[in-house]
Amino acid sequence: MSELRSWFLRNVLEAAERQLGAPAVAGLRGRLPPRLAAHASLARLRASAALDCVPLDEGEEILLSVDSFLGDGSGKLLESIGLDLAARVLSQDGSVVRSGDLAGTVARLQTFLEHPFVGVPLLFELRRNRTGFSLIVGVIGHSRATRAVRHLTIGAIIASERFAREVGAENLKLSAESIADRSSISARYLFLEEQVAPAQAPPSRRPPIVRAPAASLSAEVERILRSTTPPRPLEEEALPPESMTLRVASAARMRGPAIKR
Repeated sequence: MSELRSWFLRNVLEAAERQLGAPAVAGLRGRLPPRLAAHASLARLRASAALDCVPLDEGEEILLSVDSFLGDGSGKLLESIGLDLAARVLSQDGSVVRSGDLAGTVARLQTFLEHPFVGVPLLFELRRNRTGFSLIVGVIGHSRATRAVRHLTIGAIIASERFAREVGAENLKLSAESIADRSSISARYLFLEEQVAPAQAPPSRRPPIVRAPAASLSAEVERILRSTTPPRPLEEEALPPESMTLRVASAARMRGPAIKR
């Protein structure tokens, strides 16, 4: 059977009491159904034993009711409670804090987040990346409990950043989204250097030189020959060649005059 430890509900309600006052937390019981009101009594929770638990379905509903009835329902109140609870753990146990290593400190809070759940595993997968880390959390098979854990975990990350801030880190930026019983949280705080493209010389303002297309070599030679060879006289072109004239005259002398019959 999946359960939530009673002492964890007590810690959540006491943190809400520190932030909002005792009357606000006392008034929460009157807004809950009877089956939940008994588990939301601080007096009863403070008298419970260390191993006492409540059914997880009822415990997760109380956590979300704290946020919706005492807060604005956006999860900000649960984030503030998660910050409060994690800050107490980090200040009381110095071995959890890894100075200058935010991801390492958050990784050591896994026990803090999973210990309240009994009979159900808590998904906790942290991976470093170039800008910080990504964290997947979830209560397997319980989407409402996953929503509560998501907000509490964001508060724990903010508390860790205050204790283990890295030198040269930028302001912490958190984003999260939930799908069914898994929530993905992205933490960005490391500076990512951008590669600067080399500066290029400005384009020249001088107009480009337009060159005439080069003529082919054969056409150029033909043009030169036409310009240097003198034209033939028209009379010379009209007369037949000298060798032909001589042959005609010689043939006439050899035949002699014609014989009359």
